[in-house]
Amino acid sequence: MRRVFLAMAVCCVLASPVFAGGGVDLYAGYGEVVDGEAELSLGIRLSLGGEHWMFDATATGYQTVEDVKIVDENPYDDDTFKYRVYDLGLRYLFYDDTHKLRPYLGGGASLASSSATYARVDGGLGLYGMGGLRYGKTPGIQFMAELIYRWAEADVRVNLGDEHDVTVGGLALQAGVSFVF
Repeated sequence: MRRVFLAMAVCCVLASPVFAGGGVDLYAGYGEVVDGEAELSLGIRLSLGGEHWMFDATATGYQTVEDVKIVDENPYDDDTFKYRVYDLGLRYLFYDDTHKLRPYLGGGASLASSSATYARVDGGLGLYGMGGLRYGKTPGIQFMAELIYRWAEADVRVNLGDEHDVTVGGLALQAGVSFVF
């Protein structure tokens, strides 16, 4: 019975952009993860809102960064680092629905979820800001491209008692397809 309610909840969440005037974005990207290392990413964004203002809930997962030294005190130079980020924010789309090309700006809060092989990493809260373009008919399928900058502090423990703050995130380019309702 629990699975039925979970399936119904997932369907309601995925269908909510249809009823609230939003959309679903599927995108791929390339951006900074940690220590200047960049990797490929995949993500999904659910948007709710009207003609100009949109509320966004986003999940992005990056490929594992191999052979990185997260902190100088880490005795291992070949650590692997996994990075996932969840964003909640607002976005403003310029022009109205009659224009095919619509630039936008947005920002909000990020939750960074990270892990490493030889260190304990506690994810942190951060911020993001973005700017991008959409092209296509509303409602319908649109194409999107955006630059996004994410910043978050993660606590890294290498040995017992040694705790370090590490900045995760950075500049990323994302492009994909939007299904706008």
